[in-house]
Order: sequence, then C-alpha cells, then structure tokens
Amino acid sequence: MKASEVMEMLRENAASQKKLFSTLKRDGGKETMKKAGETLLWALSLLLLVSVSTAAQERATPYIYALSNPVVIAPDQTSGNVTLVWDGGKDHPYAEVWVRVDQNDETFIVEQGKGTRNAKVEIGKHYVFKLSDSNVLLASVSVTVERGDANAQPTPAPMTAPDYQPLYAVNGKIRWKKAFGVVPVSSNLQDSINNRCISFYVAALDPRTNQPLRGDHSQMWTADDEGDYYVCRYALKLPTNTQVRVIAQMGGDGLLPNPDPNPLFLTRAWIGGNPSESQPPQGGMRAFTGSRYVTLDRRTPRASVDFELYYAVPGSAGPK
Repeated sequence: MKASEVMEMLRENAASQKKLFSTLKRDGGKETMKKAGETLLWALSLLLLVSVSTAAQERATPYIYALSNPVVIAPDQTSGNVTLVWDGGKDHPYAEVWVRVDQNDETFIVEQGKGTRNAKVEIGKHYVFKLSDSNVLLASVSVTVERGDANAQPTPAPMTAPDYQPLYAVNGKIRWKKAFGVVPVSSNLQDSINNRCISFYVAALDPRTNQPLRGDHSQMWTADDEGDYYVCRYALKLPTNTQVRVIAQMGGDGLLPNPDPNPLFLTRAWIGGNPSESQPPQGGMRAFTGSRYVTLDRRTPRASVDFELYYAVPGSAGPK
C-alpha cells in the first residue's frame, strides 16, 4: 500500500471521527469514545505498518546480493551465470568484489564502488561473493547452484515497469554508436551486449567546488536501440533548491570529477562493433556530450538530460 493511499484512508477516518464526536452529548460519551478509541488504534497500526514496509524497501549500504539465488542450471548444461548487484555506499567508492569457490583462495573480480556484473558458476560448486575495502569485509553473499528439473515448466516472473521519471530526479538517456561496440564485461559477446549499461552512471557535481554530491546512485536500464545507436536510460535523485551539474561517466566514481582511468573505459578497444571504430583514435579517449546545470524545486520537480558518448580527440572541434 502506498503512503498516499494510507493518508487518504486516514482523512476519511478523520471525517468519520467528527461524526462520532458530534454524538458525545447524546449518548453520554461512553459508546462513542469506545468507537473512537478503536478507530484511533486502527489508524496508528496502519501508520506503523506503512513505516515498516517503507523501511524494508530501502536497502542499507554497503550490500552485495545475487539475483535468482540459487542459480538453476538447465539439465543439459554444467554452468550458468549469476547476476551480482552491489553498493559500497558513499564511504567506500573503491570497494572491491572478490569470490571464493569452495575452499580455494579468494579471487579478485573488480574494483568498483557500485555496480552490476555477471559471474560464471558451475554445478557442484559453492560460491561466496564478498564486498570489501582495504581488506575489511563490508558484505557477502553465498550462492548455490542447482540443476533444473527437465520436466519442469518455467514460470515467468512478474515484471514491474521501472519508474523512468521519478519526482525530484533528473532522467534521460546515454547513447553511443553501435560501431563503437560495447564494454567487454565478460568473455561472451552476447553477455556484454545484454549488460551494456552496467558500466555507465550519471552523477551530480557541486558547481562551486566541482566535487561530487555523495548521495543516491543513478539507476540504469537497458533501453531499445535507436537505429545505429545503443541506448541506456537512467534516473538520478537530486537535492531540491540546489543547482548541480549533471555529468555521465563510466566505471567507478571514486575519482570524480575525473573519469575512471581504467583503459577499458577510456581507450581500449570494445567488442561487437566495427573493428575500425571500436577504439578511439591515437591520442583520443571516450567522453560524453550533454552535461547541463539543473535545479529542481516544487515547480520543476523533474529534469531531462541526454548524453552521447563520443571520441574526444585533442585539437578536434567536435565529437568523433
């Protein structure tokens, strides 16, 4: 139940209480006060239920979890993928993800304060994925792998449409030419295409200091292609009555306003594109157009800012 629905029910309840109290003098107040007390108890219980539900929906950082855990592998397969989602929070922009398989030593996966990533898992093995910072464990998740029933019929999971334009948020898209390819987030091209948006994010900078506002992280969604362009949708909550500069970047956000120096994002060739265009020209790097200043308030609770990835080349007048 939404909070707005609860408030409407409480308003209706308040109107009912006015009628109850208007009869106090006629019945001496005993029966009416009893009903009013029951109504008040019901209202308080309802508010408590809503507050608990709201808190349960907010995941405290740092965290790491796995979608579809346990991982169910098709009967004719020996391995599959698990999708990890993690967030080290504003205090751990350089958080690392590690994995321990059975009793083997831990293996490094990635250094990224927040992200989503597919990891390969195999039948008969047990996995523990850990989120840490400077050898301090922040969170962990155990993942089990099971073999699916050959006779079982898959049940489609209910799909909830994402809110692309939430209140007090900037939203829009990041797009780039398909000829540029996609970030190789795994050795499998199709996996990288399916997860092409997980390396991108949108952030807000304080125009006075050019430093990032450490608050909510942007939400990213894979969107429909636009002809020769890949497209990602995003939404980022912003403080109200505060001017910010909205930018797009890739990788980790620990060095903002500077980009993540990982060559994978800046200069290295991507996969799945035109071989002659999958890498910036010599001396160039990947960058984004579209940065804008935004101020949200009660009159303007939403803003839209679109970005495009291009190859920035020294001495060039425009995108390449």
